[in-house]
Amino acid sequence: MRRLLALCLTLSAATQMARAREVDVDGRVSLRGYYSADSAGYTPVGITFLETDAKVTGLTELELGLLLDATFILDATEANERRFGETEGIGQVRQLHVEQPRLLGRFDLSFGRKLLFEAGNAWVDGLDAEVWFDRRRASLGVYGGLSPDRFDRSLTPDYQAAGVYGTFHRDGLDLSAAYNALLFEGELDRHWAFNRAHWKAGDGLFLSSYLVVDFAERAAVTTWLGTVDYTPIPAVNLALNLSRYSIEQFRNQAVYRNVVEPNQALILGDEIIDLVYNRARLSASLRVWRTVYHYQSLELKQRSQDGRDSFLYTVGIRDDDLAGTGLRVDLSGQLVNNFLSDSYLVSLDLARDLAGQLGLGARLTWFDGRTVGRATERGRTFDEAQQVVLMGVGVNWRLSQSHHLDAWYDGIYEAELQDARNAENLFIHTGMLRYSWLY
Repeated sequence: MRRLLALCLTLSAATQMARAREVDVDGRVSLRGYYSADSAGYTPVGITFLETDAKVTGLTELELGLLLDATFILDATEANERRFGETEGIGQVRQLHVEQPRLLGRFDLSFGRKLLFEAGNAWVDGLDAEVWFDRRRASLGVYGGLSPDRFDRSLTPDYQAAGVYGTFHRDGLDLSAAYNALLFEGELDRHWAFNRAHWKAGDGLFLSSYLVVDFAERAAVTTWLGTVDYTPIPAVNLALNLSRYSIEQFRNQAVYRNVVEPNQALILGDEIIDLVYNRARLSASLRVWRTVYHYQSLELKQRSQDGRDSFLYTVGIRDDDLAGTGLRVDLSGQLVNNFLSDSYLVSLDLARDLAGQLGLGARLTWFDGRTVGRATERGRTFDEAQQVVLMGVGVNWRLSQSHHLDAWYDGIYEAELQDARNAENLFIHTGMLRYSWLY
């Protein structure tokens, strides 16, 4: 709460300065509230997320700026529930720094908490300095300071970060490269190199790469994402994605066990978690009519922990203007042969804009899945089969250009078919209300 109050005072002061100088203020404040209850009689859950990002430029004659990007969480029921999908689990200030651009015509300086995209998302509480060359088409930067705690994102003197990076932009080619070092209690904990490239190789042909190489014990590629995207004619798009990713290498490998969920620890026991995933995905989309698109993708995965393979096949069709009614319809299906489970999924999404200010939406998803490997004791212990139906309806109301209001209801019906510990079916009701202010 004290952190939130301090940030509010900082924003208020910056806004007052901006108004006095009539400088640029650009940002967003979003307040999301969730309430969820279920048919089993468990304690209802209420939780609120306050998300804000703001950018103020021109605070001084030298164009001093301020940037804020943060999420705060109020768990009204203190249930520590995680049923809301891919949401932030920890309130955090991702970025809060002052920045001085174009000092002496070519230097950009910033001080505070900053996420350095050019350095592979290195995170620092300190100073960043970047010098530009060749009409701001190339740059070289250096940063250093403390690093936020990896678990609760708080400011801590235990972690320190430093690194150097460079960028290059010319003739359809964007490059960035960096070397980063992370220290824990004064000793080197992790150091890695980063490279990102995006190149327009020709008409409709784009190549991109994202590479991270760790050096904690030995040089190893921990992340690589490569993409070839080709649009030979306007109606056809083809894409090939190749990737390799694994756990980052830290000097103290015990950190792995600190981030393992309890059920994973139960399954893995004392195994060393050294997962490496290799993935290839081929995607294709075809515009078969003015507003009708057909798409397919096939994804193959392989992991090192047990040598297992998996595949995911997706097929779907989308119409952005069904029969001239303005209704957007997206129907898709998935077949998943996962590492230790098989599943099927069918989903239908509907959306319709009314009068330019009001939007309606609905979604329906059916999922059927079961674990595999019942011939082994471990497979029988964790044998589960489940059917899930998700039903959702929502409305988006654009009150004005600056004020948006969204409301959604989701009903989730879960049927446990094999797990006797949860024999009764479960119906979960979740409501979401979000207000956004764009300024």
